[in-house]
Amino acid sequence: MQTSVEVSWINRRLAELFYMAHVFVTFFCGFMWIGPYEWMWWGVLILYGLTEILWFFRDGYCILTDIERYFRKVPRPDNATEQNFITRLVKNFFGFDINPRNAQIFTRFWGRFGWTIATIRLFII
Repeated sequence: MQTSVEVSWINRRLAELFYMAHVFVTFFCGFMWIGPYEWMWWGVLILYGLTEILWFFRDGYCILTDIERYFRKVPRPDNATEQNFITRLVKNFFGFDINPRNAQIFTRFWGRFGWTIATIRLFII
């Protein structure tokens, strides 16, 4: 995220803390449904379920992105698609840009897929 105003050291650290929490939640929900332990599946069920609920009630805006943005003093975009968390992650990890709308579609598909598999593993298998 680019900042146009001076941000204090503590605000930058708090923003980084929320960024890292966001990375953790994203990777946990994205991959722990593959894991062998029931606590992993419960974690995906609960965390991704809460994520979907928050997206619904917050018009698609992610609360972790909003908190990070608050500490960095970056204004909220007009459209939730422009939040760019997943596009930043892909850029940081793989070095290329992706369309924010495609990132949003992929994120929701992958999250719902993992949530479904975790639910099946918990309640059916």
